[in-house]
Amino acid sequence: MSSVGTLYSWPNNPKAVRILAAAAYNGAKVDFQEVKLSEGEHQKPEFLKKFPHGKVPTFTSSEGLNLSEASAIARFVAGISNNANLLGSDNATSAQIEQWISFSDDELLTPAFQIASLCTGRIPYNKVTEDRQWTGLNRAFATLETHIKNHTFLVGHQVTLADLTLASDILFVQNTVAGADFRSKYPNAQRYFETVINQAPVKSVFPALNPVQDNIKFTPPKKEEKPKAAAAPAAAAAPKAAKKPAAKKDDDDEEDDKPAEPKSAPHPCSTLPPTSFNLDEAKRQYSNLDTPDFLKWFYEKYDAEGYNIVKLDYKYNDELTQVFMSSNLITGLNSRLEASRKYFLGAGAVFGANNDSVIALALILRGKNPMDVLGVAPDIDSYSVTPLDISKAEDKKFFEDVLSWEGEYQGKKLAEGKFFK
Repeated sequence: MSSVGTLYSWPNNPKAVRILAAAAYNGAKVDFQEVKLSEGEHQKPEFLKKFPHGKVPTFTSSEGLNLSEASAIARFVAGISNNANLLGSDNATSAQIEQWISFSDDELLTPAFQIASLCTGRIPYNKVTEDRQWTGLNRAFATLETHIKNHTFLVGHQVTLADLTLASDILFVQNTVAGADFRSKYPNAQRYFETVINQAPVKSVFPALNPVQDNIKFTPPKKEEKPKAAAAPAAAAAPKAAKKPAAKKDDDDEEDDKPAEPKSAPHPCSTLPPTSFNLDEAKRQYSNLDTPDFLKWFYEKYDAEGYNIVKLDYKYNDELTQVFMSSNLITGLNSRLEASRKYFLGAGAVFGANNDSVIALALILRGKNPMDVLGVAPDIDSYSVTPLDISKAEDKKFFEDVLSWEGEYQGKKLAEGKFFK
């Protein structure tokens, strides 16, 4: 059997599994070539020449057609033959199939990916974000549970591309994210899933089902232990002092190797020279005035010697999905800057749309070293920090757009803004 094309991806990628399953159902052969993301193979010139966006899965047909985006590739492979009717037999069923494919990727796979990324440290951990993703995942399974209670397959009475997509996504959820307690809540969905993956044409295509026992959990990285203080030599009179039970001694077992509790170090900004710009007053003005009026007030009062203005760009925009999730990342950073609350003012924004967005912030910071203020946030390394010179038109426009929650950045319109004060 000749191949209809080559699929490029990492092994067991749920978005690639559905494509291989569609090919198997159609009796077609698709070659598979692993792309090692950790070695940057998806960013090499020869790959980008064929697939400029540098994402996987991608596909090259036997006729030389290059495709990216999993849904497009799956549709192409599913449509190679009408033998299995994977795309439906009429407009109505085709629309329903597309509906369930979108549901599976948007409502089920996306939160599962986010949970996995949060709990494995691939993106900065945020408890509120994780809880919200679990809520979304439960909601998706509840919807599936209700629908599939009285159906064998999602659309009609035979397997379609929607079933292959959803089964591939559920396999990822069960092998990576959701434990036995989660799965037990949705017996109809479990019955449906096992029915699809055990269909004869695809039984050998789906990766092995090795469900996790417990829900995936975030484990904070261990802090490096501080060197233990050496025990002080006992004084000559120590033996007598040891007979006094109420007194703590140098050789007391409970305190032997424990260094004295250090006093909290003062914030780096607390010892800066006085400034004419009152940040608390600026926060009140920002809250009470329309932004154009605030900016007028700000430019009249700003002390460039006592403050600096910076732009923060999120480093992992290619991993962002839903706008509200990106907005949650901004909220998380704001919370983790609590120890510097007295020393900053500004705003953060998400520019773009779902699955095509960037995060950027504009902040007014006390002092001249941005990290004196920002360094208290453990995830600040996820952002690049660039000074803004508001005497330059481009920097000034960015600063004003973010504080006003309007405008564009990197060709993307502002979608959502957050105050930092």
